[in-house]
Amino acid sequence: MIFSKRVRAVFQNDRAKIDLPFFSGFPKNSCRGASIFLGYLLNARFPDSMIELIHGSNRYKNEHHYWLEVDGYIFDITADQFDQFSSPIYASLANPLQTYFSVIERSCVTKSYMGYALEETLKSDILRNLNVLLSSCKMPF
Repeated sequence: MIFSKRVRAVFQNDRAKIDLPFFSGFPKNSCRGASIFLGYLLNARFPDSMIELIHGSNRYKNEHHYWLEVDGYIFDITADQFDQFSSPIYASLANPLQTYFSVIERSCVTKSYMGYALEETLKSDILRNLNVLLSSCKMPF
């Protein structure tokens, strides 16, 4: 859980340095990229964990949202972009988003990362930069 808080802190504090779509307004509209990269980083550190990218939809408002499920726990580091949530969600057994978003797709985070519409060189550069920023993050492991 602390690792995901560190990633969130890096995304929040260094969003201008992270070359992902919509990241300048993090956490707003950056849920897909944030979830994919957090999930990929988590998978590298915890390869035996089951990490899924969840794509949810609110058909009444035509809104979409992405978050992670890690070994049955919900991680949504951009949940606070919505008025109903004052903070991100770290390792929750219950999904507070389920009343707002219906799950329309579950996918393996590594497959989602591979299919993410960015050039491989850019994805590698982003991961390298994230790892550098994480190593200098003042939050503990």
